[in-house]
Amino acid sequence: MQRILAIGGGGFITEDSPSPIDRHIANLTGKARPRICYLATPSGDLPAHLDKFHAAYGSMGCETSHLAFFRQPDSRSILASDFRPRLLEQDAIYVGCGNTRSALAVWREWGLDTALREAWEGGVLLVGMSAGAMCWFEAGLTDSFWGSARRPLACLGLLPGGCAVHYSSDPKRRETLHAAQQAGTIQPSIAIDDFAAAMYLGTSLDRVLSWRTGSTAYQTYREGDVVIETALPAEQISQ
Repeated sequence: MQRILAIGGGGFITEDSPSPIDRHIANLTGKARPRICYLATPSGDLPAHLDKFHAAYGSMGCETSHLAFFRQPDSRSILASDFRPRLLEQDAIYVGCGNTRSALAVWREWGLDTALREAWEGGVLLVGMSAGAMCWFEAGLTDSFWGSARRPLACLGLLPGGCAVHYSSDPKRRETLHAAQQAGTIQPSIAIDDFAAAMYLGTSLDRVLSWRTGSTAYQTYREGDVVIETALPAEQISQ
């Protein structure tokens, strides 16, 4: 079963750790002691993010590891020289937040993009928050170009269409996504709020999860000269 969980914002990086979505991810593996590897490439393998991941998921009884391209390996690391077989034996792979464009460039240079697709096809649960959510789609609406505006970015293409994150926390995200769809520069998209996540089975949206009242995801697309935005019903997960 091919599964991807795209988180608009939240989880162990920004909430008390672990948050409801972190507990849900561990449960999704169906394992008593799931093996979960963290990719912090979008943040440049920020040590604080690595430490938060190991603390949050370790406290839930997970067997944690991380793959870092910008830091020297430690006892918790998967080696960059031999990551493929280790990633394929994971129950879940979690991609963190940061700069999507830079992460994709690093992954393509190292061949990690190919390994991630292979892991997904082999049934490893893929998870990501913010940059780590957008990376799985054909395109993400990102500020990774370090300009004043958000722009569409070609991503890994495991999932069809575009993705926007942190959607309701900043009105400019909605404005920018709608403008991009009016201009035809991004595909029909899913836009995900903070404290919400979209679960995909294969390449189809299965359900939206929420752990804060009012948070959800939206389907957006252009029809003629009008952008249509539809709020999706969300399944509440326990605190």
